[in-house]
Amino acid sequence: MHHVKVNDLAKNIVQKIIDHKDLYGAEVHTLQNGATLLSMKNASWEGGKLVGEICMGGLGNVEFSTYTLDTYFLPSVNVYTSFPIISCMASQLAGWSIKIKKEVEKDGEMKKKTIFQSLGSGPARAKSRVEKLFNEIEYQDDSNCAVLVFETPKLPNEEVMELVAEKCKVDVSDTYAVCAPTACLTGSIQVAARIVETGIHKLHEIHFPLEVIQDGYGTVPVAPVAKDDFAAMGPPNDAMFAVGQTFYTIKADKEKEAELFELLQKAPASTSSSYGQPFNVIFKESEYDFYKIDPGLFAPAIYTVNNIKTGKTITVGKQDERLLKESFGLK
Repeated sequence: MHHVKVNDLAKNIVQKIIDHKDLYGAEVHTLQNGATLLSMKNASWEGGKLVGEICMGGLGNVEFSTYTLDTYFLPSVNVYTSFPIISCMASQLAGWSIKIKKEVEKDGEMKKKTIFQSLGSGPARAKSRVEKLFNEIEYQDDSNCAVLVFETPKLPNEEVMELVAEKCKVDVSDTYAVCAPTACLTGSIQVAARIVETGIHKLHEIHFPLEVIQDGYGTVPVAPVAKDDFAAMGPPNDAMFAVGQTFYTIKADKEKEAELFELLQKAPASTSSSYGQPFNVIFKESEYDFYKIDPGLFAPAIYTVNNIKTGKTITVGKQDERLLKESFGLK
């Protein structure tokens, strides 16, 4: 799979959006240095789906389905990939922290002011390889372009895209930024589309060997659009913690299976010490400090793992529809 170029694949999806921007509800901007920006704040359902697939470097599929909770009818996404480590860990994970500061004068002193800050996800991460995670991932992409997704209402400027180009070793005119805030339809869809990636990231955190994972499938409700970005932080995460379901195939020797299945017991969100309340409540009680929240919370509710080498399957975790109702405000 090392010959597959995730940035080229993602660029094909970007170009599809550009060619049909009115259909997908996209706004396309070209900066003075030639970088291309796509604002997906007002994108359609299909536009949001395509953003999710861009995040996965064109190696994953996002499809819409439904989830019924008592009398409530909710949209959901089904996400699947046969290249889980590349599409999720090397591309979709929001792991590249990009910050641009400039010096400004205040009270007679020169001080640094942050003019842009956002986590970047998408295949440009596999080009830049600036994260420690890439010490563990052998995959390298030799595309001549770089595609990055920002979960922010503020579009990046020329300086941001110059930085992306520099780190990815491509011409700035071959850089593409896809942007959407959390509090919009695209925001809700693309976060839900991370269900498989969130599951794998938690497996990585508990030292489950990623190399045995062959395929990934996940399903989770799409959170209702919130009134602002802060309010929108919680519900998409709560949907994963409460009712998100994942299915992975692994290829492991029989002698290792019991050990892996035992390790899997630590994976579901409900095993976290921070689990039990809506995320926005937890965040507030943690004085808005992410470091006070147990990172083990960020996981799907349920994992099912099928070892294709032995044919055995295990399911761990539980669904918590009470938590989902509270988070989504369903009375």
